[in-house]
Amino acid sequence: MAVSNISRDHIAMEAMKVLMEKTVSNNLTLKNRIRQFFGLNYKTYTAFDEKMIAKLSYNIADAMIAQREKIMEDKL
Repeated sequence: MAVSNISRDHIAMEAMKVLMEKTVSNNLTLKNRIRQFFGLNYKTYTAFDEKMIAKLSYNIADAMIAQREKIMEDKL
């Protein structure tokens, strides 16, 4: 069986993409909601905490790597 060589950074990057898709919110003011409703140009404000997303994504990557190593040890 081939050993995966996916790095911690790559796993963290994929986890970061998923976290941002799930947690990032676009805030619209009432004025911009009305403009959006009528199809006019409007501004959105993206709200997220990049440090927390980075920390969580590396925690997920570390857990995935630990699980991968555990599975490899069990097979041996």
